[in-house]
Amino acid sequence: METIVKTERVEVKLDGELLLQDVSFEMGKGELVSVVGPSGCGKTLLGKLVAGVIQSTKGIFYVQEGVKAVFVEQQDNFFAQSGMRNTYYSQRYEFFEGRAVPTVATLLGIDADNWQENKTLAKILMALKLEKLMDRQLLMLSNGERKRVQLASAWMSGADLLVFDQPFIGLDVHSREILRDLLLKFKELGKTVLLICSKKELPDSSDRVLEMKKGAIVSQLPYAAFVAKLKPEANDVIDIEKLHLPQEQAVPAFGDVVKMTDVTVNSGEKTILQGINWTVRDHERWLLAGHNGSGKSTLLSLVTADNPQGYTNDLVLFGQQRGSGETVWDIKSKIGFVSPELHLYFMRQTKLTGLSSSMQHSVDCLSVVLSGFNEEIGFSSHNTVYQEKMAKEWLSALGLQELIKKQFAEISLGEQRMLLLIRALIKNPPLLILDEPCQGIDYEQSQRFVHLLDAICTKLNTTMIYVTHAVDEIPACVTHKLELEDGKVKFCGELKA
Repeated sequence: METIVKTERVEVKLDGELLLQDVSFEMGKGELVSVVGPSGCGKTLLGKLVAGVIQSTKGIFYVQEGVKAVFVEQQDNFFAQSGMRNTYYSQRYEFFEGRAVPTVATLLGIDADNWQENKTLAKILMALKLEKLMDRQLLMLSNGERKRVQLASAWMSGADLLVFDQPFIGLDVHSREILRDLLLKFKELGKTVLLICSKKELPDSSDRVLEMKKGAIVSQLPYAAFVAKLKPEANDVIDIEKLHLPQEQAVPAFGDVVKMTDVTVNSGEKTILQGINWTVRDHERWLLAGHNGSGKSTLLSLVTADNPQGYTNDLVLFGQQRGSGETVWDIKSKIGFVSPELHLYFMRQTKLTGLSSSMQHSVDCLSVVLSGFNEEIGFSSHNTVYQEKMAKEWLSALGLQELIKKQFAEISLGEQRMLLLIRALIKNPPLLILDEPCQGIDYEQSQRFVHLLDAICTKLNTTMIYVTHAVDEIPACVTHKLELEDGKVKFCGELKA
């Protein structure tokens, strides 16, 4: 087989820290090699090395001459491509008619009216369910839609070597199957693919699987041999008694935590939500479901007070009519929140985003967790000794104590997501809103977190809205389900045991 990539005893150091060590492997033309391992083990760095984004500091690294490589990030940079300033993360919900924001067609460099004439392109766009999104502005895309646009962009790059960093994240079940078919198509066309993913998402079209731990490749096996040796994961349940939860502080009763009556949201001429009737009462725990683009994120933006159309609808939050004197921060103080958009905002605050030096600043991991007490993003408040103690206990309980002194920009995306989860939980809010909270977290971490959620919600009787496409990430404590389809309610009610 024609060798495309070859490494021999490669090392990578950044800022004097050894991050990849003794890396040796090969990739042949038309091979699909998957990389798995726990968060922070170096998978993304290996991918960036192969794609030429970073350089090795020791060893032999070879890519066949003339091979074009592309690295498809786990997080997109559509915000920057839209020319928007980095001011606050909810800007996507503030639609202004005529605002010059690039569309999907603009990003892909195609004619929105004539793309069907290219049969190969049409097949890909239709397979990714993008044919109806050509005129949609980038900022108006859902998380899953953004991911599918990333995949289309990678396809159209003409690259011979494609590196995908966790591409299954944010995709619904149908879109995941589309991606598996697309990966197989890449192989058939002679493309070489390095796929970074979790063990549970390994496509059966993988030729080999590289397993990594602590910056090193610990095994290289054919797909069938790797799957054969997989063992059921043991559930490492966290003892919440070790955490000083403020259980003695009674959570106020609101009756209706959220009440929407015939709610409709528009973006320009497009209707995103239509006729939504939904009530979340104290102590209920809801699963918010629906395919990518069904309106879930927009619905949540009304609850978190990030969408100004909350003022023009019949919306009650925490027992109070929206627009009756409450402030945005009154609402946010009662919510613990995680979402892909919030994660992107934190990422844009760091040196990883390519911002000008005057706009960059570095944030340490402990400060990220502490910002959850006052629902801050600017990190301006001084925290109490008690709050710092609680933050350190949470980090220790989840096995993340070594991150306390590290910078948020320096840790893996999975570790970043775990910090944002702790940030949401730490103040024991009356309402938890967790939008795809386990994105980017390895399987073991996600299961630990789900068990932690079950224990906390049961012990503290927490009200929760939970969004996920993965059935095995739904906490057992969930009591109700709201399912959206094309911006309308498909199902709303209690889940039967």
